Amino acid sequence: MIPGHILISGSENNIKTEADIKRETIQLERDQIREKIKELIEAEYARLEEEAARIAPEFDYEAEAEKLKVEEEEELANVAFVWADTDAEEPEPEPEQEPQAEPEPESESQSVQESEPTEDSEPVKEKAKKEYGPLPKAKVSPSKYPKPRYVPESAAARALFGDRHRRTLTAALVMMILFTGYQVWDYMVPKTVNVDYVTYGDTQHIEYATAARTAGELKDDLAEEGKTGRNDLMDTNPELPVKNGMTVEIRCATETDAKIAGKKQKLWLVPGTVEENLVLNGISFDDDDEVKPALDKKISDDTSIVVNEIHYDVEEKNEVVESVDKVILDPSLTSGVQETSEGNDGEGIFTYTTKYVNGKNKGTERELKEWITEPHDSVLRLGTSGTGNSGEYTVSMTFTANTTAYTARAGARGALGMGVHYGTCAADPGFVSLRSELWVEGYGYAYACDTGGAVKGNVVDLYMNSRAACISWGRRNQTAYVIIPAE
Repeated sequence: MIPGHILISGSENNIKTEADIKRETIQLERDQIREKIKELIEAEYARLEEEAARIAPEFDYEAEAEKLKVEEEEELANVAFVWADTDAEEPEPEPEQEPQAEPEPESESQSVQESEPTEDSEPVKEKAKKEYGPLPKAKVSPSKYPKPRYVPESAAARALFGDRHRRTLTAALVMMILFTGYQVWDYMVPKTVNVDYVTYGDTQHIEYATAARTAGELKDDLAEEGKTGRNDLMDTNPELPVKNGMTVEIRCATETDAKIAGKKQKLWLVPGTVEENLVLNGISFDDDDEVKPALDKKISDDTSIVVNEIHYDVEEKNEVVESVDKVILDPSLTSGVQETSEGNDGEGIFTYTTKYVNGKNKGTERELKEWITEPHDSVLRLGTSGTGNSGEYTVSMTFTANTTAYTARAGARGALGMGVHYGTCAADPGFVSLRSELWVEGYGYAYACDTGGAVKGNVVDLYMNSRAACISWGRRNQTAYVIIPAE
């Protein structure tokens, strides 16, 4: 079919153009799309309602929505539209078009071709426009209106401040010029510095004008002029910039002889402590080393430092320790009675510490670290209840004594000029030395302070308090110990 012509079906007398068919097709597709969108929206609403019911089951969403709708309507009702021109004429209503008569049908075999009007060819209906006039001026603060951009008048000003980039570059250039000028001024203009020169005796205050940039350069300038020494110590940080009126402390250094680890060495000493000077000279030491004078002592102009390097070698050994036979005089035990308790050897860990001073061996000390098996000494307890003697002794000689007994008048004295009493005896000086201490079985403690003509060899004549006791004792062979106090 030729576009733009009318198709006439004979039997039904229906007249449809190609444009009508297209419009119907498009309308059908639009309806289908609307139905699909409606289904999607309803499904999404259902999902949202389920989610809302899960999150807040008691919340009435429909009531809240109705409430919001009422509030919006109230707000819109309160809005008053003010028109500038209330007398403007209303646009005239558009005249109604008369309905066109349908063309008479022609014969079935004949087709009438009429030109179909296109969209471009349709007449454009101009709507009446209402003239409202100018709107009222807004009451807004003038500060909210943008100010006009500054435009320099001269060419030089435009070159420097014409736009944002030129202004930024100009500001950077000005700052660079100011910084360079300050550096030149700071370098050229001398500064007055207060120098405290500390010696062992006192402190000298020097006022010095310098063009030095740092404290280190200032120290070098003072040394070149002979005001300080090259090895003097400056307490101020050498990198610190020199400022007008600042104070710098410098300590005078003197070279002295020292003995470090047994070797002579030259050290530069400054006023301060021994420890500080050792650190300044790079001398290492630890807690075991011997330092003279002490680390906290102050340095003087004649101080000579000595550092002895101390080193210890430690070795551990397991050793058996034999039990010792001890003799105890026990006044709680009957005189002349002896009791013996057997001991046992032990084993212990012993520490051997060897001391080295400047590399030389100065001896070894032995010390018990711990017992593996503790030893127990054999103890011989000798009763001395009759004399009351006590203490720890060792036995220097054991023999069988041929004992006798004697007595004397009150105040009698023996060969050594001391009074005789119970607990003294007479012995042969060629066998047992006078002043020896003895313990005799059955008698007890006896001090050899007397002699006798019949007392020869192993004869020991014991003093008794009465003649009857002497007769009762008679002559007996008894075990006797010569004892000496334990160290």
